Amino acid sequence: MTGRHPRRGFSLLEVVLAVTLTVGLLTAMFGFYRHAARVKDLVTTEVERVGAVRAVMGLMTRELRSAFVVRYLGQGIEGTDTSVRVASVTLPSGAVWVEQGAAEASPVPPERDVQIVGYRVRVVEDEDGELIVVGLDRTCQRLLTAREAEEGQEIEVTLVTPHIRFLRLRYWDGSTWIESWSDNALPRAVEIVLGYKPLPEDVEPVDYPYPTHRRVVSIPGAARGQEGTVIRGLDEAGGMGR
Repeated sequence: MTGRHPRRGFSLLEVVLAVTLTVGLLTAMFGFYRHAARVKDLVTTEVERVGAVRAVMGLMTRELRSAFVVRYLGQGIEGTDTSVRVASVTLPSGAVWVEQGAAEASPVPPERDVQIVGYRVRVVEDEDGELIVVGLDRTCQRLLTAREAEEGQEIEVTLVTPHIRFLRLRYWDGSTWIESWSDNALPRAVEIVLGYKPLPEDVEPVDYPYPTHRRVVSIPGAARGQEGTVIRGLDEAGGMGR
């Protein structure tokens, strides 16, 4: 007769080891997933920050290099170390080229090729009364009708990006860098410094402790002077140049 061997099950020790290994593997996988997600968030944030800096630098560079003095307003470049306003020559938006019928209720607001744009850090007050920096603002006055214009009506205010929370500016007068500019003439160059973190309390902008992005923008209009229109091909005496 062939005897039957009794079926042998798992011992308690084997079950405990299997559960422990399973829990350990799941914990490791979950930790790896969290680490990968954190790295992805950091990389995404850094890419967005670098993209924001490049976009803002490009926009400010174009508008500063197109700076022009509006004589009847006495406005060219006016700024401090934390904000700036520029009378910039630009093409009107595409909306002004669209033909509208006489019966349309909302006509396109008038624009001109000289606009006053500005940049500053936006600061708001929270529920506890503390001041919080939320990003970089851009202001734009498209129609130059008066020396003083009101924000929300003649002046549009737009939050360009929440990633840039520090702005520092300096102006080159031909011999030295200065912290503010209010002359009717244009500075020779403007230094732009951008940072991701707000300026700490009781710290001067020049002592900003975090990494920054810096660019020096030359102002072509400052070298020409503002005595009149320069026409290529004419010399100073008004004759034809060679």
